[in-house]
Amino acid sequence: MRLALALLSLLVATAATADTWPRLTLPQILPAPDLSGLNHRPAGRLGRVRAEGDALVYGDGTPARFWGTNLQAYALFGTKPENIAPEAHRIAALGFNLVRIHHHDSHWVTPNVFGAKSPDTKTLDLGAMSRLDHWIAALKAEGVYVWLDLHTGRKLTPQDGLEGFEELKEGEMRGFAYVSPGIQERMEAFQEAYLGHVNPLTGLSYAEDPAILAVLLTNENDVTHHFGNALLPGKGAPEFSAAYMAAAKGFARMHGLDEAQVWKAWLHGTPKIFLNDLEARLFTPLAKSLRQAGYPGLFATTSSWGGMSTAGLPALTLGSLIDAHTYGRPGELTRDPREEPSFLDWAAAAQVAGLPLSISEWNLSPFPAEDRFIAPLRMAAMAAHQGWDAPMLYGYAQRPLNGPTRPGNWDAGYDPGLVAMLPAAALLFRQGHVPPAQDTYALRLDADTFFDQRITPKTSVALRTLPEQSRLVVEIPGTPALPWLAPRKSGPEAIPVTRPGQSYLPGASTRIEADTGAFARDFSRGLFTIDTPLSQVAAGSATERVTLTDISLRLDTPLAAVAVQSLDAAPLATSKEILISLARRAEPLNRKDPVWQIEPIDGELTIHARPGLTIHGAGPRGLPLPDALTEKNGSYTIDLAKTRGALWLILD
Repeated sequence: MRLALALLSLLVATAATADTWPRLTLPQILPAPDLSGLNHRPAGRLGRVRAEGDALVYGDGTPARFWGTNLQAYALFGTKPENIAPEAHRIAALGFNLVRIHHHDSHWVTPNVFGAKSPDTKTLDLGAMSRLDHWIAALKAEGVYVWLDLHTGRKLTPQDGLEGFEELKEGEMRGFAYVSPGIQERMEAFQEAYLGHVNPLTGLSYAEDPAILAVLLTNENDVTHHFGNALLPGKGAPEFSAAYMAAAKGFARMHGLDEAQVWKAWLHGTPKIFLNDLEARLFTPLAKSLRQAGYPGLFATTSSWGGMSTAGLPALTLGSLIDAHTYGRPGELTRDPREEPSFLDWAAAAQVAGLPLSISEWNLSPFPAEDRFIAPLRMAAMAAHQGWDAPMLYGYAQRPLNGPTRPGNWDAGYDPGLVAMLPAAALLFRQGHVPPAQDTYALRLDADTFFDQRITPKTSVALRTLPEQSRLVVEIPGTPALPWLAPRKSGPEAIPVTRPGQSYLPGASTRIEADTGAFARDFSRGLFTIDTPLSQVAAGSATERVTLTDISLRLDTPLAAVAVQSLDAAPLATSKEILISLARRAEPLNRKDPVWQIEPIDGELTIHARPGLTIHGAGPRGLPLPDALTEKNGSYTIDLAKTRGALWLILD
């Protein structure tokens, strides 16, 4: 009770302007619904997660779905051991069952897995690994699976002894790894040491532990879009350029291609075919090294990210699943899909037919996007609609977790602008409150078109107008020059998309809706709604009344989100326990202190539910709020201005 009162007392409204909004610091123990019961404990208890077609299943064959986040950099190594278990529980309580360990090896993180001031990157530091051991054991105990990156921001040093090191830009491995046997050897050695490390708290090596869901061979490291040009002649790396040009010449001769064109990394067409093969020459031995290290689980090669076209997908199919990164901008709700993509479209364009999809990074930027609290709802609804398997917010924390973290885009765990809707999003996705799409559309192109054209959500209106309506997958055509590439085809029920420039939204429409009717976005108004038996949500501009099946809402707050959800798996109309999540704009008081200014929420919410329910703040000792609620014949009206600034309410 004291904790709930202390939190709510921080939210007493004093004025309606941002400078005088109530101030809030989120505590480690939140007066929120504890969703950790959604997790089976320990993680891995049901056996190693595997891919079956385009879905993930646990070892016992039951379907698996992961709602994740990232822990990165200083949060990994600067969090005191005694604070790790409480934070692991907090992560589970917010509804997460997956954490990606990221920036473990990055050169700018001190210490990283190589220690504080290691002269080389050959040896793992036992002290740093002990912190990772604590995190993995604590997360596993909470039923939270772990995703490991094998290469993120590692940069080689002169003491690593790489031939040609002087040509690397500050030891950068990205791009150069594809033409350097020496870099490949060092990546394989790291994989063997990292995955072979035995965690004394679990008694298992990382390779053996079924709580390790997946690994990523190399983060944001491709030559099909980003780093191919660094290998070209005249870029200051003559030894690596010579290796690249020799590979291009050999590939052209082997397959009867134009030697004068195939090396031109900036072009589509045959260069993209060659660059996919160049990636395969690295991914194939790295994958073999995984298995030799005793790791039998899922892996991704690198990610679809940063504007990559579909021509960059073939080499990614060498993994067990496709991984994507996507970042949105403020104002996502008002984007007309006929004119510009949303951050969700970029993930949809990476969904390869027949393979699972993870999204190991998603967020909005720049910070603080005032509408960021809507993003978790949209990602969760779209992931359930599309059948995506593992979206991961970037990130829960980048700074040490020895108390509330300072405001920042990569420290969402203590940001009320995101935390308020994280439990709602977890319920939406993990419990299937939003059903899968009825129809599947498949981008189906011949090999010439697939490789010759730059097809992305930015250039192709079909990839923008389909995902919010129906499921979208990308088929991968075979080509004789890539004998290792298994063509990826959708099922016979899929509707072919052969014209990427075709719009699938009527020209006069200002609203786009899922083919199940489960959610819709009015982009002229800036309003997103979800209307299903278990979850009903209005997010964005709700100053005009919004009426859904069991709720009606009118807000005086210009930008907010209200989610009403069943907690007992019964439809809202008959549920005995209903969660109400309230989100609105939150701005940091400054960038040095974990203090936020949070906008008061004002308006009226009506819920049609079983009679006899009472209202209180969420949590086991939630504060009663009788003056906020009136009931008449199973119709409950909540005066939101009287909810004392709560982020979560319970009707039960």
